[in-house]
Amino acid sequence: MSESPRVTRLVMYKHGMALVERSGPVDGDFALTFRHAQMKDVLKSLSVTGTGTELAVGAVSFDTPTDPHTQLGGRGVQIESGNALRGLFDGLRGRTVEVDCGDTRHRGEVIGVDESAKYRQVLVLRTDAGSVSLIELADVGAVTLAEGPSRENLEYLLDRSRALTAGQHCQLGVQVRGSGTVQVSYVVPAPLWRLSYRLVRDGDTLVLTAMGIVHNPVDEDLTDIALTLTTGEPVSFDIDLYESKHAHREVVEESRRGAAPVVAAGKTRSPAAVSMAMPAPAGAGYFDAYADAVDDVETADRGEYFEYRLSTPVSLKRGGASMIPLAVQAVDDVRRELVWNGHDRSPVIVLVFTNTAGIVLEEGPAVIYEQDAYAGEAMVPFTARDAKVRLPFAKDLAVRCRHTSTVSDVTARVRLARAALVHEQRRERLHTLRVENDHAEPVDVIFEIPRVQGRRVEPRDNVTAIADDGTNHRITVTAPGHGTVETTVLESWPLSSEIDYERLAPGQLEEWLADRSLDEATITALGDVLDKWAAAERLESGAEQVEAARSGDYEAQSRISEQLNVLGTDGPEGELRRRLIVDLEALRDRSTEQGEKVRQLRDDAEAHRQAAWDELQRLIGAP
Repeated sequence: MSESPRVTRLVMYKHGMALVERSGPVDGDFALTFRHAQMKDVLKSLSVTGTGTELAVGAVSFDTPTDPHTQLGGRGVQIESGNALRGLFDGLRGRTVEVDCGDTRHRGEVIGVDESAKYRQVLVLRTDAGSVSLIELADVGAVTLAEGPSRENLEYLLDRSRALTAGQHCQLGVQVRGSGTVQVSYVVPAPLWRLSYRLVRDGDTLVLTAMGIVHNPVDEDLTDIALTLTTGEPVSFDIDLYESKHAHREVVEESRRGAAPVVAAGKTRSPAAVSMAMPAPAGAGYFDAYADAVDDVETADRGEYFEYRLSTPVSLKRGGASMIPLAVQAVDDVRRELVWNGHDRSPVIVLVFTNTAGIVLEEGPAVIYEQDAYAGEAMVPFTARDAKVRLPFAKDLAVRCRHTSTVSDVTARVRLARAALVHEQRRERLHTLRVENDHAEPVDVIFEIPRVQGRRVEPRDNVTAIADDGTNHRITVTAPGHGTVETTVLESWPLSSEIDYERLAPGQLEEWLADRSLDEATITALGDVLDKWAAAERLESGAEQVEAARSGDYEAQSRISEQLNVLGTDGPEGELRRRLIVDLEALRDRSTEQGEKVRQLRDDAEAHRQAAWDELQRLIGAP
């Protein structure tokens, strides 16, 4: 068997896959070894091509992942460590063997092994003459398998045992006829390649350095390979071509005698569902000490992704990783900002620059150095070329900030609508910003106020500049050296509410008159409407009181009627009966009067309500 072609090129992707390319001379078959977990991706992506004299690539063979114990048990072969000889004879029952016991050879068919004593095992054979031989297993020196199927089973046993002891690896054999050079490529799961940044600032100069961190995805040393790191995320999915798959068939019963059997069509299970391999977060990084090394790194923009191609060969130890310099580049438009967003008393120092490095910056950690000293750390976000980068990396403890605010509502307009009165207001939040500066020189602090759609922000006093970055309002306040400054910013937005006319309060009308939200004539008319509604409410309340008294009289009439039913007409009962009749007539007369009063009160209340609505409709319909 030829030696396996060596790895010559490795392409690492951001979504956890790697393309492995091998190339080398072969003379006949060769083998590749993979972890079981890699086989699904290898089988769906393996490609083998070759050039040479009468070179032809044939089938690719591999061991199935079935448990060897299960396979051997299905063939009646179960050999356990410590009892191998007995297990072998158990698997050879009925088979002819030749057993050497010193100078004596026994031939016969294996009947089995008997334990005649606790530590004594006897092989039972049936000889060609038809007799039974008993042979001490302890005396057996050699066993010859006389039948071909027995020898084949023994070979299968050893082959499966090798698969069992291979651990987490599987050998893949490639059949090759002739000799020449072959090229092999496939994809395997791989650790994400990542980046980390180094940013060295000296005055107005900022040098950005990128270091790629790459892990070896294969189980062998990689020496002098071509390495490409790409931000691309090609579609990749998980489908198991390694495990064997069987079609489901219907169970068919024989039909009754004399009729032809009806066979149901076989059904095959649908292919296994595939699950998309989700791209994992990526990182990025740079270091300026490798300026010479990155001269051997070519970059390319493929539209949907960006890649680094290392022209200098790279070596990776098995199970190891390397940190490789990818780019060193000065960037433009560099400045420092002090930004306060309310999370602490001191503002954050932010490094701002434009990505003119000519590469796309992936998300990743960055360490900032200023004046040859460690200054802090930050996370670089994904940044396109020529886009702004803002990296908060430290706090300025010599500057202290404070932000307070008060909220008030101001009536903008009161409008009479058909269904209700519309109260339009303006909510105003007055932000007070304060900066205390312990530095000897003046400092500019940028206060960030979250930007909300529909809200306006207007500076009042002591504001140096105000800007909008789409996410925050950025208010710049300048504090003198060893001094304190305070400024205010007004944030406002409209509010609108509807108030039912019947729920208006006289006090509210007076307030609107005072701030001239409504004119005096309108206020007077609305007041008259409210007075009519109030009068209607009073009349309705009086009607309810009379109705309650009338209900009491009805109850008294019922009680008197019940007493009259049991009283006689003569003597004291007759006298009492006559008095109760007088009282009953009086109650009936009063109930009649009360009924008339209730109707009158409710009619008057309805008249007041109607008059109020007529006045309101006239007022609403007025130009």
